[in-house]
Amino acid sequence: YGKYTLMKPDLTLMKPDLKSLLPSVEQIARDAGAEIMKFYESGTAASYTKTDESPVTDADYAAEKLILPRLAELTPDIPIISEEAVSRGEIPDVGKGTFWTVDPLDGTQEFIDRTGAFVVAISLIVDSKPVLGVIYHPALDVMYSAAGPGTATRTGPDGQSTPLGVDADAGESMRVLLSDKRTNMPKVKGYLSKQFGEAAAKIDPNVGILRACQVADNQADMSVICPTRREGRTKWWDVAPGQAIVEAAGGKVVGLDGSEITYDAPDLQVPPLVNISPNRAAKIKP
Repeated sequence: YGKYTLMKPDLTLMKPDLKSLLPSVEQIARDAGAEIMKFYESGTAASYTKTDESPVTDADYAAEKLILPRLAELTPDIPIISEEAVSRGEIPDVGKGTFWTVDPLDGTQEFIDRTGAFVVAISLIVDSKPVLGVIYHPALDVMYSAAGPGTATRTGPDGQSTPLGVDADAGESMRVLLSDKRTNMPKVKGYLSKQFGEAAAKIDPNVGILRACQVADNQADMSVICPTRREGRTKWWDVAPGQAIVEAAGGKVVGLDGSEITYDAPDLQVPPLVNISPNRAAKIKP
Protein backbone atom coordinates (compact mmCIF):
# COMPACT_ATOMS: atom_id res chain seq x y z
CA TYR A 1 0.00 0.00 0.00
CA GLY A 2 1.26 3.45 -0.80
CA LYS A 3 1.42 6.34 1.64
CA TYR A 4 -1.46 8.77 1.64
CA THR A 5 -1.49 12.32 2.93
CA LEU A 6 -4.67 13.59 4.51
CA MET A 7 -5.45 16.93 2.91
CA LYS A 8 -7.41 19.63 4.69
CA PRO A 9 -10.54 20.36 2.62
CA ASP A 10 -10.42 23.63 0.69
CA LEU A 11 -13.64 25.43 1.60
CA THR A 12 -13.09 27.88 -1.25
CA LEU A 13 -13.84 24.98 -3.60
CA MET A 14 -16.70 23.55 -1.53
CA LYS A 15 -20.25 24.78 -1.08
CA PRO A 16 -20.55 26.17 2.46
CA ASP A 17 -23.65 25.23 4.47
CA LEU A 18 -25.32 28.63 4.29
CA LYS A 19 -28.18 28.01 6.72
CA SER A 20 -25.84 26.77 9.43
CA LEU A 21 -23.53 29.78 8.95
CA LEU A 22 -26.25 32.43 9.02
CA PRO A 23 -27.02 32.55 12.79
CA SER A 24 -23.34 33.00 13.62
CA VAL A 25 -22.94 35.77 11.05
CA GLU A 26 -26.06 37.50 12.35
CA GLN A 27 -24.59 37.43 15.88
CA ILE A 28 -21.28 38.79 14.65
CA ALA A 29 -23.13 41.69 12.99
CA ARG A 30 -25.13 42.36 16.16
CA ASP A 31 -22.00 42.40 18.30
CA ALA A 32 -20.24 44.73 15.86
CA GLY A 33 -23.30 46.98 15.91
CA ALA A 34 -23.19 47.10 19.70
CA GLU A 35 -19.52 48.12 19.50
CA ILE A 36 -20.37 50.89 17.04
CA MET A 37 -23.17 52.17 19.27
CA LYS A 38 -20.72 52.62 22.18
CA PHE A 39 -18.91 55.22 20.11
CA TYR A 40 -22.13 56.72 18.73
CA GLU A 41 -23.77 57.18 22.11
CA SER A 42 -20.65 58.59 23.76
CA GLY A 43 -19.71 60.77 20.79
CA THR A 44 -16.04 59.85 21.18
CA ALA A 45 -15.24 58.37 17.75
CA ALA A 46 -12.59 60.49 16.03
CA SER A 47 -12.83 60.72 12.24
CA TYR A 48 -10.08 60.58 9.65
CA THR A 49 -9.77 60.86 5.87
CA LYS A 50 -8.51 57.92 3.80
CA THR A 51 -6.42 58.22 0.66
CA ASP A 52 -9.57 58.08 -1.50
CA GLU A 53 -10.91 61.06 0.49
CA SER A 54 -13.67 58.99 2.12
CA PRO A 55 -14.13 59.25 5.90
CA VAL A 56 -13.32 56.58 8.46
CA THR A 57 -13.74 56.60 12.25
CA ASP A 58 -12.58 54.77 15.35
CA ALA A 59 -15.94 52.97 15.23
CA ASP A 60 -15.16 51.57 11.75
CA TYR A 61 -11.87 50.15 13.01
CA ALA A 62 -13.37 48.77 16.24
CA ALA A 63 -16.16 46.99 14.35
CA GLU A 64 -13.71 45.51 11.85
CA LYS A 65 -11.42 44.38 14.69
CA LEU A 66 -14.37 42.43 16.12
CA ILE A 67 -15.69 41.00 12.84
CA LEU A 68 -12.58 39.72 11.09
CA PRO A 69 -11.28 37.26 13.72
CA ARG A 70 -14.79 35.96 14.35
CA LEU A 71 -15.34 35.24 10.65
CA ALA A 72 -11.87 33.72 10.38
CA GLU A 73 -12.67 31.41 13.29
CA LEU A 74 -16.03 30.48 11.74
CA THR A 75 -14.57 29.64 8.31
CA PRO A 76 -10.77 29.50 8.54
CA ASP A 77 -10.27 28.68 4.86
CA ILE A 78 -12.46 31.39 3.36
CA PRO A 79 -10.67 34.71 2.69
CA ILE A 80 -12.19 38.03 3.73
CA ILE A 81 -12.38 41.23 1.69
CA SER A 82 -13.00 44.04 4.21
CA GLU A 83 -13.22 47.73 3.38
CA GLU A 84 -10.77 49.08 5.92
CA ALA A 85 -8.32 46.20 5.46
CA VAL A 86 -8.34 46.80 1.71
CA SER A 87 -7.61 50.49 2.31
CA ARG A 88 -4.50 49.32 4.20
CA GLY A 89 -3.45 47.20 1.22
CA GLU A 90 -4.57 43.90 2.76
CA ILE A 91 -6.19 42.16 -0.23
CA PRO A 92 -6.32 38.35 -0.11
CA ASP A 93 -6.42 36.13 -3.17
CA VAL A 94 -10.08 35.40 -3.97
CA GLY A 95 -9.48 33.91 -7.39
CA LYS A 96 -11.48 30.76 -6.61
CA GLY A 97 -14.65 32.82 -6.20
CA THR A 98 -15.54 32.04 -2.56
CA PHE A 99 -14.93 34.81 -0.02
CA TRP A 100 -16.53 37.10 2.54
CA THR A 101 -17.13 40.81 2.03
CA VAL A 102 -17.29 43.07 5.08
CA ASP A 103 -18.26 46.69 5.48
CA PRO A 104 -17.86 47.12 9.24
CA LEU A 105 -19.67 50.47 9.22
CA ASP A 106 -21.53 51.25 6.00
CA GLY A 107 -22.64 54.86 6.19
CA THR A 108 -19.63 56.38 7.94
CA GLN A 109 -20.57 59.92 6.90
CA GLU A 110 -24.06 59.37 8.31
CA PHE A 111 -22.44 58.11 11.52
CA ILE A 112 -20.33 61.28 11.69
CA ASP A 113 -23.39 63.44 10.94
CA ARG A 114 -25.29 61.54 13.65
CA THR A 115 -28.29 60.70 11.45
CA GLY A 116 -28.50 57.10 12.68
CA ALA A 117 -28.45 55.81 9.08
CA PHE A 118 -25.54 53.37 9.24
CA VAL A 119 -25.28 49.58 9.16
CA VAL A 120 -22.99 46.58 9.53
CA ALA A 121 -22.92 44.69 6.22
CA ILE A 122 -21.52 41.19 5.61
CA SER A 123 -21.91 38.83 2.66
CA LEU A 124 -20.59 35.48 1.49
CA ILE A 125 -19.70 35.12 -2.18
CA VAL A 126 -19.64 31.66 -3.78
CA ASP A 127 -18.75 31.18 -7.45
CA SER A 128 -18.53 34.98 -7.74
CA LYS A 129 -22.19 35.45 -6.68
CA PRO A 130 -23.54 36.65 -3.30
CA VAL A 131 -25.38 33.79 -1.57
CA LEU A 132 -25.58 34.98 2.04
CA GLY A 133 -26.18 38.51 3.26
CA VAL A 134 -26.59 40.23 6.61
CA ILE A 135 -27.34 43.93 7.04
CA TYR A 136 -27.79 45.12 10.63
CA HIS A 137 -29.03 48.60 11.55
CA PRO A 138 -27.83 49.03 15.15
CA ALA A 139 -29.51 52.38 15.81
CA LEU A 140 -32.93 50.80 15.12
CA ASP A 141 -32.01 47.22 16.10
CA VAL A 142 -33.35 45.95 12.77
CA MET A 143 -31.70 43.15 10.83
CA TYR A 144 -32.20 41.96 7.27
CA SER A 145 -30.63 38.63 6.40
CA ALA A 146 -30.73 35.76 3.93
CA ALA A 147 -28.92 32.52 3.15
CA GLY A 148 -30.29 31.37 -0.18
CA PRO A 149 -33.61 31.44 -2.07
CA GLY A 150 -36.69 31.80 0.11
CA THR A 151 -34.77 32.60 3.32
CA ALA A 152 -34.84 36.41 3.39
CA THR A 153 -36.20 37.89 6.63
CA ARG A 154 -36.50 41.16 8.53
CA THR A 155 -36.01 40.87 12.31
CA GLY A 156 -37.19 43.73 14.50
CA PRO A 157 -36.22 44.86 17.99
CA ASP A 158 -38.75 42.44 19.48
CA GLY A 159 -36.91 39.50 17.95
CA GLN A 160 -39.77 38.63 15.61
CA SER A 161 -38.69 37.62 12.10
CA THR A 162 -40.86 38.41 9.09
CA PRO A 163 -40.26 36.49 5.83
CA LEU A 164 -39.65 38.63 2.75
CA GLY A 165 -41.05 37.75 -0.66
CA VAL A 166 -43.85 38.46 -3.12
CA ASP A 167 -46.76 39.76 -1.06
CA ALA A 168 -48.86 41.76 -3.51
CA ASP A 169 -49.32 42.62 -7.16
CA ALA A 170 -47.03 45.47 -8.18
CA GLY A 171 -48.96 48.51 -9.38
CA GLU A 172 -48.35 50.49 -12.53
CA SER A 173 -46.58 53.41 -10.83
CA MET A 174 -43.16 52.83 -9.29
CA ARG A 175 -41.13 54.13 -6.38
CA VAL A 176 -37.41 54.34 -7.14
CA LEU A 177 -34.81 54.87 -4.41
CA LEU A 178 -31.37 56.41 -4.87
CA SER A 179 -28.94 58.88 -3.40
CA ASP A 180 -29.24 61.98 -5.55
CA LYS A 181 -26.07 63.61 -4.20
CA ARG A 182 -23.93 60.64 -5.25
CA THR A 183 -25.77 59.41 -8.33
CA ASN A 184 -25.24 59.99 -12.04
CA MET A 185 -28.79 61.30 -12.44
CA PRO A 186 -28.78 61.74 -16.25
CA LYS A 187 -27.73 58.13 -16.73
CA VAL A 188 -30.23 56.81 -14.18
CA LYS A 189 -33.13 58.83 -15.59
CA GLY A 190 -32.23 57.66 -19.08
CA TYR A 191 -32.30 54.04 -17.93
CA LEU A 192 -35.63 54.43 -16.12
CA SER A 193 -37.24 56.23 -19.03
CA LYS A 194 -36.08 53.60 -21.51
CA GLN A 195 -37.13 50.63 -19.37
CA PHE A 196 -40.30 51.86 -17.71
CA GLY A 197 -41.40 55.13 -19.32
CA GLU A 198 -43.58 57.38 -17.19
CA ALA A 199 -44.18 54.61 -14.65
CA ALA A 200 -40.80 55.32 -13.05
CA ALA A 201 -41.40 59.02 -12.54
CA LYS A 202 -41.37 58.92 -8.72
CA ILE A 203 -37.79 59.08 -7.48
CA ASP A 204 -37.14 59.32 -3.74
CA PRO A 205 -33.70 60.78 -2.91
CA ASN A 206 -31.67 60.45 0.27
CA VAL A 207 -33.53 57.50 1.75
CA GLY A 208 -30.49 56.21 3.60
CA ILE A 209 -28.27 53.19 3.60
CA LEU A 210 -31.03 50.56 3.69
CA ARG A 211 -32.19 51.02 0.11
CA ALA A 212 -31.64 47.39 -0.97
CA CYS A 213 -33.41 46.18 2.17
CA GLN A 214 -36.40 48.43 1.50
CA VAL A 215 -36.58 46.97 -1.99
CA ALA A 216 -36.36 43.38 -0.67
CA ASP A 217 -39.15 44.33 1.77
CA ASN A 218 -41.36 45.68 -1.07
CA GLN A 219 -41.32 49.14 0.50
CA ALA A 220 -40.10 50.37 -2.89
CA ASP A 221 -40.03 48.94 -6.40
CA MET A 222 -36.35 49.38 -7.05
CA SER A 223 -33.13 51.12 -6.12
CA VAL A 224 -30.53 52.21 -8.63
CA ILE A 225 -26.84 52.34 -7.79
CA CYS A 226 -24.83 54.39 -10.26
CA PRO A 227 -22.40 56.74 -8.49
CA THR A 228 -20.92 59.76 -10.20
CA ARG A 229 -17.33 58.66 -9.49
CA ARG A 230 -15.41 55.57 -10.64
CA GLU A 231 -17.44 55.47 -13.88
CA GLY A 232 -20.48 54.33 -11.93
CA ARG A 233 -18.74 51.32 -10.40
CA THR A 234 -19.29 50.32 -6.76
CA LYS A 235 -17.11 48.40 -4.29
CA TRP A 236 -18.22 44.82 -3.58
CA TRP A 237 -18.82 45.31 0.14
CA ASP A 238 -21.30 48.12 -0.57
CA VAL A 239 -23.70 46.05 -2.68
CA ALA A 240 -23.12 42.30 -2.23
CA PRO A 241 -25.05 41.92 1.07
CA GLY A 242 -28.06 43.74 -0.38
CA GLN A 243 -27.97 41.67 -3.56
CA ALA A 244 -27.99 38.43 -1.55
CA ILE A 245 -31.05 39.60 0.41
CA VAL A 246 -32.97 40.98 -2.58
CA GLU A 247 -32.45 37.83 -4.64
CA ALA A 248 -33.27 35.52 -1.72
CA ALA A 249 -36.57 37.40 -1.33
CA GLY A 250 -37.43 36.75 -4.98
CA GLY A 251 -36.26 40.07 -6.38
CA LYS A 252 -33.72 40.65 -9.14
CA VAL A 253 -30.39 42.43 -9.33
CA VAL A 254 -29.04 43.26 -12.78
CA GLY A 255 -26.73 45.74 -14.45
CA LEU A 256 -28.26 48.82 -16.07
CA ASP A 257 -27.53 47.10 -19.36
CA GLY A 258 -29.35 43.95 -18.22
CA SER A 259 -26.15 42.03 -17.56
CA GLU A 260 -25.55 39.58 -14.72
CA ILE A 261 -23.72 41.03 -11.72
CA THR A 262 -20.66 38.99 -10.74
CA TYR A 263 -17.96 39.61 -8.15
CA ASP A 264 -14.75 38.77 -9.96
CA ALA A 265 -13.26 42.04 -11.26
CA PRO A 266 -9.65 42.90 -10.33
CA ASP A 267 -10.72 46.34 -9.04
CA LEU A 268 -13.13 44.77 -6.49
CA GLN A 269 -16.06 46.64 -8.05
CA VAL A 270 -19.27 45.95 -9.96
CA PRO A 271 -20.86 48.09 -12.69
CA PRO A 272 -23.99 50.23 -12.21
CA LEU A 273 -26.90 48.06 -11.10
CA VAL A 274 -30.55 48.02 -10.15
CA ASN A 275 -32.22 46.13 -7.30
CA ILE A 276 -35.78 45.11 -8.22
CA SER A 277 -38.33 44.18 -5.56
CA PRO A 278 -39.98 40.74 -5.36
CA ASN A 279 -43.37 42.22 -6.25
CA ARG A 280 -41.99 44.09 -9.26
CA ALA A 281 -39.78 41.20 -10.39
CA ALA A 282 -42.80 38.88 -10.38
CA LYS A 283 -44.47 41.22 -12.85
CA ILE A 284 -41.52 41.43 -15.24
CA LYS A 285 -41.63 38.87 -18.01
CA PRO A 286 -38.43 36.79 -18.41
